[in-house]
Amino acid sequence: MKYFLKCLYNYANCRGRARRKELGYFILYSVILIALWNLAWLGVCYSIGQAVVDQYLQMHPGINALTLLVYPAIYIFLATPFVTVIARRFNDTGISIYDFFIQIWIRIFVLAIIGVLTSHIVSFLGNVNIDQDRAAEAFGILSVIIIYFYFSYFLIKKGTPGDNPFGSDPRIDDPIDEKRNLNERERLQ
Repeated sequence: MKYFLKCLYNYANCRGRARRKELGYFILYSVILIALWNLAWLGVCYSIGQAVVDQYLQMHPGINALTLLVYPAIYIFLATPFVTVIARRFNDTGISIYDFFIQIWIRIFVLAIIGVLTSHIVSFLGNVNIDQDRAAEAFGILSVIIIYFYFSYFLIKKGTPGDNPFGSDPRIDDPIDEKRNLNERERLQ
C-alpha cells in the first residue's frame, strides 16, 4: 500500500526513478480499487433488485449520469500517476520515455518499409496477387505485438545499479524498504 501511496504522492512527477516493486504494487492496488468499485455498484444494484434500480434510474436520469461520470473519474484519477510511474520506471532502466517512443517509431517505420517491400517483391516474383488490405492488417497486428513486448521488456527489466542520469538507485534510497536499505549498506561496507 505504501508504494501505491508513493505513486499518488508523485502524481505528476516524471523525474527520478521507480522500482519494479513500485510499479507492480501500483497496478495491483489500482485493479483492486476498480474491482471494489465495480463490486460495490453491483452489490447495490442486486441488493435492491434490478427492476427497482431500472425504475429509479428512469425516474432520476441524473443518477445514471453520475455513475457514468464516476467510472471515468476513477480512471482519470489513476491515469496520471500510472503514466508517471511508467516514465520513472523507464528512467530506472536508463532510458528516457521520450527516447523509447522515438525508438518505437523508428522500428515501426523500418518494419513498414520491410513489409511493403516484401509484399511487392513476393507479388512480383511469384506472380501472386497479394491482398494489400490483409497484408496491412497483418503488419498492424505484428507491430502491436512487437511494441507490446518491447514496452513490457523495459517495465520488467532490472534497473541500472547505482546512480544513472535520472537519479540515485531507488533500491538503496527507498525509505519504504528500510530492511533492504540496511542489508545493502552492510554489503557495500
